[in-house]
Amino acid sequence: MTVIGLTGGIASGKSTVSAYLKEKGIPVFDADGAAWEVEKAGSPCLRELTDAFGEGILTPEGELDRKEMARRAFHDPGVLQQLNAIVHRAVEQKRDGFLAAHRQDPVVILDAPLLLECGWEKVTDTVWLVYLPEEEQIRRAMIRSGMTREEVTDRIRKQMSLEEKKKKAQVVLDNQGSLEALYRQVDRELARILP
Repeated sequence: MTVIGLTGGIASGKSTVSAYLKEKGIPVFDADGAAWEVEKAGSPCLRELTDAFGEGILTPEGELDRKEMARRAFHDPGVLQQLNAIVHRAVEQKRDGFLAAHRQDPVVILDAPLLLECGWEKVTDTVWLVYLPEEEQIRRAMIRSGMTREEVTDRIRKQMSLEEKKKKAQVVLDNQGSLEALYRQVDRELARILP
């Protein structure tokens, strides 16, 4: 089994590549989706978060109040660190379960925006980065999300830069061209791995 770590930044096209790989029948672990899942009402992870931060992080329905949690985390680096430690541990357990369930598959994908920040490259055979120059990344993110330039730039600054990720990736998928050009790059890289 070849484990591909797929990463990128906001609006770089990582989700587009992930969806394309899924269409090809390749199992994909979605780290962001898993994070939402582990934080569901009644989950051990949400209990741990409530123990750490109090009932004030819950909605009246007992769900995680994401806005409140984000507000606290972005104003206190200690809170952010503790939040990440709890959620990352739960997501890593899901990731390990996924890898165990798919060990017979020739290729699997770990789709994680924070792959390198979390040290997940250690459980991959290769890291693929979906790359865009920062100006284009900002432009696409503003169009896609309606965020201001300042909001997008702030998000980008909170993650490892794509330039830094580029140095750590074995494969760089350049997403400055057409969708077809991006897919051709993916197909070329897959052909090197698949028998």
